[in-house]
Amino acid sequence: MNSTVSAPRFILSKKIILEQYSKVKDVADIVAFSSKTNPKVSPLIEAETDGLLSVHMPNELKHTEDMSRVLFLAQAWTPEMIRELYEKGIRSFAVDNEFDLDTLLSTVDDTDWKITLLLRLKLKEHSIRTERYFVFGMSSDTINKRIAQLKGNKNIEKLGVHFHRKTQNVNEWKIRPEIEDALTEGTLEAIDILNIGGGLPSEYANTNVDVINGI
Repeated sequence: MNSTVSAPRFILSKKIILEQYSKVKDVADIVAFSSKTNPKVSPLIEAETDGLLSVHMPNELKHTEDMSRVLFLAQAWTPEMIRELYEKGIRSFAVDNEFDLDTLLSTVDDTDWKITLLLRLKLKEHSIRTERYFVFGMSSDTINKRIAQLKGNKNIEKLGVHFHRKTQNVNEWKIRPEIEDALTEGTLEAIDILNIGGGLPSEYANTNVDVINGI
């Protein structure tokens, strides 16, 4: 008896991917696709849209041709890695802790580089499984302090704040009061970009595709 079990397969629809992209594009100025979600989608986003590609690891860059469209999310990087990324053509970076931020600042300080920099804000999750926990990022006090320090930095062309919300919990998207509580008026005036991380799923049995209306 043959006990071999076929590997599960998923079919990617180019049409649906682009439809999902368009839904987000309708409610945002700029859309970025997370490369680690499905690297096979990255070339399609790059070829068929004007979207950016958020990348977490250098080895993910092999799926992208135009490095100017990469938003690189730092994870315990080194000055050498930062220089390599910049030399490849990457100009947009996001950091979620002060160590990585200070590593970046010390690396660019004696250069004429111009970068876009996003600081990740730590907001509490409200879903059933994670409601007691805070996710990655820096505290609001740290964000407000560092944004004030960074505004006018010669190397920073655009400055912003990044945070993450799971798309499937509608309550997660009632975040305007949280942002107003977390960020000072001075911070909101100082930043050029407010970047919301999350995802818009396809239609599965346990998902609510109408959540985009709340977003």
